[in-house]
Amino acid sequence: MRVLAIDLSGAGGGAALLTPEGVQSAVLPVEVRRGRDLLLAVKGLLGGQGVDDLDLVACGIGPGSFTGIRIAVSTVATLAYAAELPVLGVGSLHGVATNAPAEAEWVLAALDARRDHVFCALFRRTTEGLELQGDYRHVPAAEAAAGLPGDAFIVGDAYSRYAEVFGGFGGTPEAHPRPGVIASVAAARFEAGEREDPVDLRPLYLRLSDPEVRRSGRES
Repeated sequence: MRVLAIDLSGAGGGAALLTPEGVQSAVLPVEVRRGRDLLLAVKGLLGGQGVDDLDLVACGIGPGSFTGIRIAVSTVATLAYAAELPVLGVGSLHGVATNAPAEAEWVLAALDARRDHVFCALFRRTTEGLELQGDYRHVPAAEAAAGLPGDAFIVGDAYSRYAEVFGGFGGTPEAHPRPGVIASVAAARFEAGEREDPVDLRPLYLRLSDPEVRRSGRES
């Protein structure tokens, strides 16, 4: 399979191309994260081949940077629609979780969502890799930590932001979303029969943006 994946949900995001030969990635610094920069990165990954030579286009749909997610979703939808290709949206915390060390069995990917809340998802390592346990959540940090196995490893900036909550666990604040992981997860789902129409691709925000929160407060 040839899968192009894009994830701009956080620092270290960009694009990746999965082929039978392996994965090539292109990181886009946050300060140059615009649609045109993304398209140049995609062009570089594809080399002399076009988008219509792909089998699938995948997108990290969040949670994370509202602006980055919007750019990624709109770019993927446009590319796939123009080339008449299927798409798959993959939660970006799948890519974040892979920053955990290989020996970690339980991994909580947790990003600071502000106001003492986190975006989080719990994964367990199996012979097939890190498998999602339950749903993506937007909850208070203390609730995310409650009930975790004692040997859980916390990945993401919430580990340092809420040190008083997660300090009893091992962890790292590193939270690169890794679009190559998004490509691999999407490829497995595609081979299992999943696919989406580009017009149905949607971001996974989990909460309102700060401007929406302020606007909602004024309206109420």
